[in-house]
Amino acid sequence: MKVIIFGVGGLAKVICEAIELEGSCEVAGFLDDGKKGKFLGYPILGKCSGYAAIFKKLKIENAIIAFGYYFLKERLFYCKDIAKRKNLKFINAIHPTAVISKSVKIGSGIYIGPRVVINPGARIGDNSVIWSGSIIEHDNVIGKNVFIAPGVATAGYVKIGDNSFLGIGATIVKATLGKHVAIGAGSLVLGDVPSNKYLLGNPARVIKTKDKISYV
Repeated sequence: MKVIIFGVGGLAKVICEAIELEGSCEVAGFLDDGKKGKFLGYPILGKCSGYAAIFKKLKIENAIIAFGYYFLKERLFYCKDIAKRKNLKFINAIHPTAVISKSVKIGSGIYIGPRVVINPGARIGDNSVIWSGSIIEHDNVIGKNVFIAPGVATAGYVKIGDNSFLGIGATIVKATLGKHVAIGAGSLVLGDVPSNKYLLGNPARVIKTKDKISYV
């Protein structure tokens, strides 16, 4: 089974490594609108914008999005566009050192990094990203396209809305976060957060109302 990765940045590197280490899928190459040649020894097969023809030509059905947190608009576009195509599907890239309870429900198109811990009863939405060393406690509900930076910790029963961003080292306790929420690095969240807010600090406070098409 072969997969094509969208993007050639840092997230693409860790996704590629997770796929290689897991071993059930083979990387066919990458797509990127700005670069040509090779990336990590694999060919850059063409532009993301021309993906449909490339997948058809190579007879590949599997994809994963590797745009980083600067590219929420692009992530949303391609996640939606690919999902509409019956001949394509998203795969997951899960690092073999991640510890995931058997009762966790995981969607598709998800990256889970090294030494991530996801405990019983949690749910992870489609196309979300969970970076190295993060702890997702029991009975969390993580929405779609959520970006969780390294070292984040969430207490039990936390809920995080679609398209939200949790900065490196953030801690979330007894909270429900709305959609399009951004939590700054190192912040401590102790209560519910409305949609479209950017919070920072310990304890965290609202800094601004944010745009829906950017993570931060």
